Amino acid sequence: MESSKDVSVKGDNTPLPEDVAAVFESYPADKRARLLELRDLILDCAQRLFGPASVTESLKWGEPSYRPFPKHGGTTVRLHWKPKFGDQVGIFVHCQTTLIADMRTLYGDILSFDGNRCLWVPAQGAYPCDAVEHFVSEAFRYGKR
Repeated sequence: MESSKDVSVKGDNTPLPEDVAAVFESYPADKRARLLELRDLILDCAQRLFGPASVTESLKWGEPSYRPFPKHGGTTVRLHWKPKFGDQVGIFVHCQTTLIADMRTLYGDILSFDGNRCLWVPAQGAYPCDAVEHFVSEAFRYGKR
């Protein structure tokens, strides 16, 4: 198992905060690998939208969470997996946003959603990365358009 000191975003060496690293380490290896991949996508997306060091990484409800700095607006994106999720991991947003409804309209044929707060991503194999990145970018700009 990787230590928290060894886990970072590919390319920019952004270290995981210790408490966040501990949560990632608690996931089964296959789920952890996909969740860390999604973390890379989230941080890369924030950097492209707002520049370096433009998002806060912390735990909310015990889940890795990513929020743009207040000057950028947007809403928090959380990552999580638990056994009842099976072979998929979730990207969660605040349930009172219209993000899931908006993305369901655009990507309902290629993405899977749960209610008004979760986008499912398979824990292994291919997934529509561009659509997931669009979802994250919309979350980070939510309320600013």
